[in-house]
Amino acid sequence: MKKFLFAASILLIILTIASCGDVQGGTQNVDGVKMVARITDMSDGSIMVEVIEGEYGASGPYGVRVNTDTIVCNNNAEKISLSSLSVGDVIEITYSGQVMLSYPPQIVAKKIKLN
Repeated sequence: MKKFLFAASILLIILTIASCGDVQGGTQNVDGVKMVARITDMSDGSIMVEVIEGEYGASGPYGVRVNTDTIVCNNNAEKISLSSLSVGDVIEITYSGQVMLSYPPQIVAKKIKLN
């Protein structure tokens, strides 16, 4: 009986850990948090945007940091260069959900999709 209870406890712990994650609308969001924004300024490795639509109440200006792991693509999911983006473009940004609390708030983009 002790072995059964131990095995059941381990199984319960594994299922609890495996079920953790960002759940929105009943489905697991594996990509991260998304926002749609218009580019207002671009400089070396950073993009300034004005949020059009954002999760968790995101609004206003945001700084978007881009690194070597950031995927940049067009609306056909084809990779493009960061230099293909320009001021005025509407983009969908996927990020981890972490926001640097500065003014303006800043995020690190995992993926940028040109709309």
